[in-house]
Formats: sequence, structure tokens, C-alpha cells
Amino acid sequence: MKKRIVVTTLAVLLFATPLLAVLGIGDIVFDPTSYANAVLMMGQLVRSYEQLQTQFNLQSFLSQVVPVDMSSRYRTPAAAVQPLTVPNDQFGNLGAWVQQLNQGGSAGSAYNSATIPLQAYGPNVAQWPSDEQQKLASQYASLEFADSANIDAMGVIGQLRANANAADQAIAALEADSLSSDPTMNTEIGVLNKINAATIAQIRSSRDANQLLLRTLEQQLADSKRRRDAEAAEMNAQIGRMEQGAAVKSQYTSTITDTLSSFRWQ
Repeated sequence: MKKRIVVTTLAVLLFATPLLAVLGIGDIVFDPTSYANAVLMMGQLVRSYEQLQTQFNLQSFLSQVVPVDMSSRYRTPAAAVQPLTVPNDQFGNLGAWVQQLNQGGSAGSAYNSATIPLQAYGPNVAQWPSDEQQKLASQYASLEFADSANIDAMGVIGQLRANANAADQAIAALEADSLSSDPTMNTEIGVLNKINAATIAQIRSSRDANQLLLRTLEQQLADSKRRRDAEAAEMNAQIGRMEQGAAVKSQYTSTITDTLSSFRWQ
């Protein structure tokens, strides 16, 4: 009986404190596992905060405006596109030509107003020798191709000059936005938009330059064809002289000896 009482008393002493802690009475129970997890979470939060602070400092540094007046420091003056002018127009036939090169319009009519018209051949061409017909057709095609290349070049030049003011205004606006110190113009999206606009302007400028180079190449091609036709005609004439020269010469010189022998003064 005494032994049972002692065991019961020890059990009450051993479990009294945890039982009271569970019931909210007495000391708080210390849980090492929960404490270790809390410490790990706190460390992760500290590292996350430090990373966010580093990123914020970097973004703040990158978003700072250049500490100079970019508009006055980096603005570069550009040469305006000058219109074509002629000092004299003696016969008054260059007005449409100049207007076409400055403002665009009908390049064909403007070109014809200051050039000698190319006449058309009549039906008598069919009676010419075949080699002369071929030579004539080649020379005629060279002139027609040269006229086409010149008219095409005039049209491109007129369009470029007509669009020059609008292009200059767009470039000036892009320059003003790029050199602006307004924070709203220097956001990441704003800078990317300006870069895209500058890239598109550069692409169109390269395209215009390629068009001018193409027209220059067309005119060079016309000149090359004209020189080639002249050289081919000269070469064909030389070949004809070498192949038929002896026969033609004998035709006119074979009777010289007989003529001289039979010649008598009257």
C-alpha cells in the first residue's frame, strides 16, 4: 500500500509541469526543432532582403540621369537637304525638270520637257541590210534603256527630296527625346522604344541609299551597253574588212593594168 502511494506521487510530480503547460498554466515548453526551423527561416528572410536591397540599389543607380545637359552637350547640327536650283533657264524648259527633282511628280513628262525626243523609224528600215538593221536596233534599244534609267532615277530623287523635311523632323524629335532629362522619357520601355525608332530610321535610310545605288548601277549599265555596242560595231566592221577586203579590192583594181595599157591620149 505504501509502495503504491509512492509510485503515484512520483508520477504526479513527473507529469504535473508538462500537463500544466499544455493547459496554459505554468512555464512554456521549449521545442528545439521549431526553434531551429524558425532560425533557418529568419536567415532566409535576411538573405532575401539583402538581395532585394542590392537589386534596388542597382536599379536606382542605372536609372540615374546623366549629370550634364545632354541637349546642349551632345546635340549635333545637321545639314539641311538643299533643293536643286539652276542659275539660268535660257529656253524655259527646265521648270518641270527642277520641280520633279525637288518635289516629285510625273518624272516622264518632266524628263521629256528638256530632252530631244527619239524619233520612230518608218517601214523603209526593212529595206536596209540585215547587219545595219541589227546595229540600228541595238543603238535604239540603248537610247530607250538610258531614257528609262534616267526617268527612274529622277523619280527616286524627287521622292527623297519631297520626304526630306518629314524625315528631318522625325530625326529631330528622336534626338530631342533621346537627349531629354525627363525621367518619363528615360524609363526602360522608353529607351527601348527610342532604340527601335532609331533602328527603323536607319533601315529606311539604308533602303533609300540602296535605291540610289541601284539607279546609279542602271545608268552605268546603259553606258556600258552603249560602249559595248560601239565596240562590237567597230569589231564587226574590222572583221568584214579582213574577210571581204581582198575581194572588194580586186573588184576595183583588177582592171587597172588593162586600163593603163590601153590608155591613149586623144
